[in-house]
Amino acid sequence: MSRGGISYAKCVLLIGILAGAALFHVWQKVEMARVTGGIMTAEAQIVELDRERTKLLTAILVRKNSGFVEKVAFGQLGMVYPEKTADGMGSALAHWEGD
Repeated sequence: MSRGGISYAKCVLLIGILAGAALFHVWQKVEMARVTGGIMTAEAQIVELDRERTKLLTAILVRKNSGFVEKVAFGQLGMVYPEKTADGMGSALAHWEGD
């Protein structure tokens, strides 16, 4: 032990604390970079999912349109308009040809 200076144990302890602080700082930087990358990935996914949601909502609106439903019913499914009887009345619903 030297007088007026720091002991060997105190010097080792000080170096250990400084090395630990440096390692903690580097770990913090790496962790922040990982979190930032995750946030950027999530934001990109949000944009893509928002586009997909818009497309799906548009598709729903198109398919709810009565003109589209009529086109499918009569064009693809072979439905026909109800026939009117002599008294002007008829079935209220469209039906398949032959029913």
